[in-house]
Amino acid sequence: MKVDHELVFRLRALERLTQEAFGKRIGVSGAMISDIERGLKSVSRTLALRIVAEFGLTPESEQRIRELPV
Repeated sequence: MKVDHELVFRLRALERLTQEAFGKRIGVSGAMISDIERGLKSVSRTLALRIVAEFGLTPESEQRIRELPV
């Protein structure tokens, strides 16, 4: 499963979370989420694992999230 800036943005929008709230759930700042979404920082392996665990992502749910209109 690839956790990248697009998936973070789409997942956050789907969950209706602010950048700050999303970051709090995975242990980073809202500024870090902003940087990831803008492509200024990449999602580390550790952070990707936290996102997958916190939001219960599966390969199937990842695909559905990516197919949602923005």
